[in-house]
Amino acid sequence: MNPDYLWLGLAIWLGFTVQAMIGFGSMVIAVSIGSLMFAIPELLPVLVPLNIFATGAMAWKLRRELDATLLLKGVLPIMILGLGLGIVLLAQLPGVWLKRGFALLVLWFAAREWYKLYHQLPVTPRPAWWQQSWTLLAGVCQGLYGSGGPLLVYAISSRQLDKGQFRTLLLYVWFCLNSLYSVVMLMQGKIQPVALTILAYVPVLYLAIYIGNKLHHKVDERQFKQWVCLMLILCALAMLFG
Repeated sequence: MNPDYLWLGLAIWLGFTVQAMIGFGSMVIAVSIGSLMFAIPELLPVLVPLNIFATGAMAWKLRRELDATLLLKGVLPIMILGLGLGIVLLAQLPGVWLKRGFALLVLWFAAREWYKLYHQLPVTPRPAWWQQSWTLLAGVCQGLYGSGGPLLVYAISSRQLDKGQFRTLLLYVWFCLNSLYSVVMLMQGKIQPVALTILAYVPVLYLAIYIGNKLHHKVDERQFKQWVCLMLILCALAMLFG
């Protein structure tokens, strides 16, 4: 087997383990690590459909914790608009710009989150327009990189959601957006050539979900997030200077 695909398998396992634990992180981690070996446009037709398998199963299991009003009125319409803008930009921007831009996004988010976790800073309430603006940018990043998670977390972090509600809301957002994105990529003919590759990674995906669910109940979330942030910082630096 090509060692690059073993590396991608590791990226998928790490990313979806984290998502199963805290509700986001699969794409930002998988793209961060995977882009050290592959171009981002090559990764998306594999990672986006895999995300549907992961988030669909978990979203159904956790459906009773969903704030449907927040999803359907406060988040999803804005994210879909941003997704469309991001898909258009993806076809226009050079690959090196995509990689550098994603690296800077990951570096900003990971460094900021690590600082907040380390100093245990309180969450500051934000006005509606502020949340909506960052949600739109999150949708754009979802279209460009398949990873709007960092910005969406930033957008909704000031809402009074407990850990379970927060995780469930994010899972439903990713399931809906990635389903829509996969339809677009199918129409563009991008998924068909990698269909067998996607299926080959499904066992890795469900192993990650199993482990992540176990960790969700057993591991100290704050410390775990700090380690994830440090790993993302290293990946971002490798993308910037590699």
